[in-house]
Amino acid sequence: MPIKLIAADLDGTLLDSQRRLPEDLFPLIHQLHARGVRFAPASGRQYYNLYEMFAPIADELVYISENGAMVCDGERMLSFAAMPAEEVVRAVELARELPGVSVVLASEQGAVYDNREDGVFLENMAHYYARRRYVPDLLEAAREMPVCKVALFCSRRAESVLMPAYQSFAERSQVALSGADWVDLMSPGMNKGEAIASLCGSMGITPDDCMAFGDYLNDLELLKSVRHSYAMENAHPDLKAVAEHICPSNDEDGVCTTIRAVLGIDK
Repeated sequence: MPIKLIAADLDGTLLDSQRRLPEDLFPLIHQLHARGVRFAPASGRQYYNLYEMFAPIADELVYISENGAMVCDGERMLSFAAMPAEEVVRAVELARELPGVSVVLASEQGAVYDNREDGVFLENMAHYYARRRYVPDLLEAAREMPVCKVALFCSRRAESVLMPAYQSFAERSQVALSGADWVDLMSPGMNKGEAIASLCGSMGITPDDCMAFGDYLNDLELLKSVRHSYAMENAHPDLKAVAEHICPSNDEDGVCTTIRAVLGIDK
């Protein structure tokens, strides 16, 4: 199978339930690299978080971060899709009207937030944003700095509270359910699938040369954008419905096991 690019979501896909990378992932990526196959973490996480996570092999990877809004090849920026400032401001203003909702603004230099009282939010944010800083006024930051993603947090109520509240934003922004706690807003049409299409163009390959893995609804476009698509056994039912294949769960090392089996790579 002439695979040239493999993209894998992180949380619920490549990472197990304890948020750990597979033990044999780095050796596998070295083997892929030797075969001319690029590996791309494809996540709603921040680029700096991903680069830190893959530090020993960081410059071998392509990074689809912020759900596709920021794409890098090692340390080299390939694309950054800023949202209209007025949409960012509007999103922050609405969040302030919703109880239990916190906001992170993602920029090229890192993330900013203005809630340092909610311990659950702070703990969750720390998992996804390695480079972050507190600002006293998020609205001021929204007006002054380019933002590629507005990440909205509501503990265990993203689908029931955030999605209905921000439904009207779908007319002018990409709205993605990124997990049980998070909803992400980005520029219209921006998603992991668009990032894959852009990478295919720059690498001179086609969707037939690509394999992708995911588990949640922000992976829908990712799986639809490649010929060889895999939903995890633990994936959202709607994602399983569009995937070509179902592979073992994230707690069964489904990504690495499947890559080795399909490409014929021994441990």
